[in-house]
Amino acid sequence: MKLKLEGYPDRDNATVANVVWAVREIAAVDGPTYLIVELGDEAYAQAGGTRGRYVIESRTNFGEGFQHLRVCHPLAGRDGKSVVHYRQRCERHRPRRCPLNVKKSEVSTFAEVEQALVHFARTGKRDSRLLWRDVTAQYIKDRKRPAEDDDEVTQIFPGG
Repeated sequence: MKLKLEGYPDRDNATVANVVWAVREIAAVDGPTYLIVELGDEAYAQAGGTRGRYVIESRTNFGEGFQHLRVCHPLAGRDGKSVVHYRQRCERHRPRRCPLNVKKSEVSTFAEVEQALVHFARTGKRDSRLLWRDVTAQYIKDRKRPAEDDDEVTQIFPGG
């Protein structure tokens, strides 16, 4: 398992204890604003945000494709646009003000970050007690194939 925490060197062979520590670091007022827990090339879980507002995502790779999911919450009213800020350094924004555009239902608490990332580190799976929305389509760029390439295996590309 590899741990990536903003502002720190990547840690190969990370332990669950390392992940618990990293999760607590992103709760600090001036701490890192994102972390990623990777299981080789197969899957990862990540969280980013500041000031008690976070986005939690997980991706599973398979063959030429992948599935990308984001923690979400049922809302009583209409699900509108929201922004979660992150990144200590950004070329276009002030520190800790780089925007992640999400839906209101996709904003999570620190407790949910802790639950999701520690569970993933322990089991290698998404926590089924959380509600996950499939957002794969947001990360795939459309690719048109010429009609004569019918037998070609199509490759999908994650969006930037």
